[in-house]
Amino acid sequence: MVSIEVKKVSGKDYYYLRYSYREEGKVKLIEKGIGTEIPENLEEIKLDFIKEITQKRWIDSIEVFAKKYRKRFDSLSKTFQIKDLRAFGIRFTYDSNRIEGSTLTLREVALVVEEPNVPINKPTHDIIEAKLHMEIYEKIINSNSHKELTMEMVKEWHKTLFSLHPEKDNFAGIIREERIFIGGSDYVPPLDPKPYLIKLLKWYNENKDSIHPVLLACLMHFRFVDIHPFRDGNGRMTRLIMNYILYKNNYPMYALPYGIRKSYYKAIENSVLKEDEMAFVGWFFRNYLKYLNSLKL
Repeated sequence: MVSIEVKKVSGKDYYYLRYSYREEGKVKLIEKGIGTEIPENLEEIKLDFIKEITQKRWIDSIEVFAKKYRKRFDSLSKTFQIKDLRAFGIRFTYDSNRIEGSTLTLREVALVVEEPNVPINKPTHDIIEAKLHMEIYEKIINSNSHKELTMEMVKEWHKTLFSLHPEKDNFAGIIREERIFIGGSDYVPPLDPKPYLIKLLKWYNENKDSIHPVLLACLMHFRFVDIHPFRDGNGRMTRLIMNYILYKNNYPMYALPYGIRKSYYKAIENSVLKEDEMAFVGWFFRNYLKYLNSLKL
């Protein structure tokens, strides 16, 4: 967690950003002085501080994994690269939809994708959403766009996600205009999300080449779900955006496991309610590194 601390220096108050963490049984501290008054551009300074923290704690390890991932992937034939990406897409679709309540098993998601004529005795909407989530994923990895994100892209992905859903097709691809509440959370998203989403996409496109891609994917993940621009499907959308950013920057995509969903929700809520992105950033980097380690690259 990033906090603002005050220290007396020669009788004057000086403000600092402070972040503490435990490593090898010891508590370590990272600080950044911000002046005798809290500056107006505090959010920009906090972002620079988060960049510094992630660089110091996690980026070097991620780069080691990323180098191994690229070497392995580049060594595959085109046919096996396609198979590799498809296998990831099935796992990603399973986990992302399962987090949102899908009843399909991993094997059933594979059947939906690979053998769509095989009958599955599960709710029709779960089958449809698996098929369409995979369709968006494949659209992402096959697109020619160069890392940009636009309102049109985001709305198109959401429209595809619910286009065949009998109860949700009426708001597919439409930014909500009504108040929504999140079950089990004290957080209430903004009443009018559109200007927030416009601002977020503008921020992304202005900063996509100056922030480390993994931190960028993490921040977009958190900031998008914080806005909650759609009536439903925000979790799946933010994980698609995350993997779009990772893939376009040649970093391993992340199939966020269903099994850690409780800590995932808690990290998001802690960051939102405490207005501290570092709570989610720390959670994300620790779990992303665990995931990379599990790949045995």
